[in-house]
Amino acid sequence: MADPVRNGLFSTLKARREQFAPSAPRIHWKTWLAITACLVVWAMVFRDVELTLAARQFPDWFRSIAEFMTGFGNSAWVLVPSALLFGVSLWLIKREQVSALREKAEYWAVASAYMFLSVALSGILGNILKRLFGRGRPRVFDEFGAFHFQPLAGSSAFESFPSGHSVTFGAMAMGFAVLFPRFRLPLLVIGFAFAMTRVFVGAHYLSDAIAGYSFGMWYAYMSAIFFAQYGYYVSRRGR
Repeated sequence: MADPVRNGLFSTLKARREQFAPSAPRIHWKTWLAITACLVVWAMVFRDVELTLAARQFPDWFRSIAEFMTGFGNSAWVLVPSALLFGVSLWLIKREQVSALREKAEYWAVASAYMFLSVALSGILGNILKRLFGRGRPRVFDEFGAFHFQPLAGSSAFESFPSGHSVTFGAMAMGFAVLFPRFRLPLLVIGFAFAMTRVFVGAHYLSDAIAGYSFGMWYAYMSAIFFAQYGYYVSRRGR
């Protein structure tokens, strides 16, 4: 016997998709992929080696700043607060009687779930991709060069492309840009600056950071569209 609760949930989601999907925006993923591929190839051919060698000459104070900034690429900085916010929002939804406050709690429940899923799932996929590509990191550059690949090597030394931290930075930046569209440009620029710290600390090549950041942005944007297809709008524009 089928679970009536599960069937009811699926029926509700199906009905919402039929209602909202036709008006949801579309993502031109082919254009996004083509632009990213061009930038990655350009970086590989013209900038990867140059920046990797330059990073070795950066002064200690600059590397210390980069090391501090790059630490924010740990997904826990988003996952833990968003999970807590989701739990608090659900608690308020069940107990709040004032419609205006309940509506705000419902919005933040959706927004926190969106941020959590965007960062978590893009990070998981990014980690799978870097193991499949198996590109050697800058720390093995002297031995193997910048274009050595060992897929499924089982070593972090060959998990450079794409940069996992940059995926997180991209998902975070685009996620916040969707939530606060008025500040989307500075958010995306600042996010890329944080992604570049992976190059400055010698952990990744420029092409790794570009690929990771673009993938993270794309995944978060795609997730926002997915939510919109079911009538769950996370952007605060017009709210």
